[in-house]
Order: sequence, then structure tokens, then C-alpha cells
Amino acid sequence: MIHVFLKSRLGVFIRKLIEYKNFKLENKHNGESCYIFGDGVSIKYYDLSKFNDKIGIACNHFPFHKDFKMTKVKYAILSEPFYFMPFFDRIIKKRKVITKFSFNPISYSYRKIIRSNPELKFFVNLSNYFFLRGKNVLYLYRNILSKKSNSTTLCKEFDCDKGVLRRAISLAAYLGFKTIYLVGCDYLENPQISGHWYENNFVKGNAEIYEDYIDKFIKRHKEFGINFKLVSTYPTKSKIENITYNELFNVDTKYRENTELLSKINMQIFSKQRTMKL
Repeated sequence: MIHVFLKSRLGVFIRKLIEYKNFKLENKHNGESCYIFGDGVSIKYYDLSKFNDKIGIACNHFPFHKDFKMTKVKYAILSEPFYFMPFFDRIIKKRKVITKFSFNPISYSYRKIIRSNPELKFFVNLSNYFFLRGKNVLYLYRNILSKKSNSTTLCKEFDCDKGVLRRAISLAAYLGFKTIYLVGCDYLENPQISGHWYENNFVKGNAEIYEDYIDKFIKRHKEFGINFKLVSTYPTKSKIENITYNELFNVDTKYRENTELLSKINMQIFSKQRTMKL
């Protein structure tokens, strides 16, 4: 019902009032290159200080990384609907958390990251409008509203709320970036690797799972003149042009465990969400 309303004239008008901050950013980085940082396990092998030569877009939990500020991240995305709603873990995800009154420990701490980084812009799902506000908080919903008729956003063709990487790529296109380096996006590799840098294990999975994602969503963005480079720890057979960390910076990878990448405080916070494999 709400999705139908937001497509109506009144719904779009309301969205324009809420999402007005986005308009100032459209094509702000026209023709530039950027990094999109995912939460893949390959992040454990990288010295993040090397990634300070291009503007970065951080996905999900990447801002919790100890070396997050060594990068040139200017934008961060946490696209989960209702993520900042009180009791999100208990009501929406139906999972237990080890906190008083079942408050959401990670989203609570993410609020602190937003407040302590006023120079960064944090994008969240529009459903969080009543739960999260701030001068550096912006809202996204499916297609990114544009004031320009030649916008390259493809979210009318694809639901860009389905997955944070899709959301990040659509935002990068909206910002005008023409070359996107995908870092820590290991499920696009072949063979696919699943797992997160903040956890203590990873699994090599089915290499075919994301073939359709690459063939359709990324291929369509390529048709709009956007180039993709998949950064990996070793050469991969992905259909996306691959460049290894060594080729990019002429230095070798160095593995570090999650205990070295998360502060003790954040490790305690993550451990309260029982789904984390710490």
C-alpha cells in the first residue's frame, strides 16, 4: 500500500520534500572514479590507507572498521528498511539480542558514527525517516528522484532497495561517477566467497549465484558509460573486469583477523547480535 502511495503525485511530492538534499548531489562527481566498499572477507587482506586516492562509498558495517577514516569515504549507505526503528531486531528480524529491552545495539552505535562524522553524508532507507534525523542524514527509496531528464539511474527498471551493493551502485551513478572500483564485494567473484571482514570465518560458495545480477544490473549500467573494476586478493574469473590489490597498489596483501579490525568496544557490540560469527 505504501509503495503505491509513494508512486502517486502526492507521494512523489512528499518524497521531494524529504529527499531534497539529494538534488544538490546529482552529478556532483561527474566523470570521476570512486571506490565502493562492501563488507566482504577480502577486506581483511587490505591496508585501507592505500584506498585514499579516490572518493569512497561505504556499505553497511564498513564504518565500524578501525581504519575506516584512513580512506577517503565521503558517503555511507545502510539500506536496510526500518533499521533504526526501536526494537528492529526483535520485531522486524525476529531475533534475540543481548541488551536491555532488546534495543538494537549495532544501529544504536551507528547513530554515534553519524554524529561523530558530520563531514560525511549517510544514506538510509526512507522507511527510517521517523527514527533517524540529522543534517548529514539523507534518504533513498527505490528510484532516486532526479531533476535532470538524462539521469542514468536505473532504479525504475530494477528495485534498487534489494541489496546494499545495488543501492550503492545506483547512488554512484546518480553522483556522476564513471569508473567504479568494487572493494570487498567478494560474492561477485568466481568462485564466489561469502563472509564478512568483521566475522572470524568465510566460505567459498556457488559461483553461479550472482551471474544474473552481473549480466543484467551491472551490464545495464555499463550501457550508460559506467565502467566497473572488481578489486580482489587474487585473479578471479568474474565477468567484471578484475584487478588485484597487488596490481592496483604494487604491494602484497596482508591478512588480519577480525579482532584486529574491530575495536574491543565494537566487538562487544557486534557480539550482542547473536547472528554474528565472532
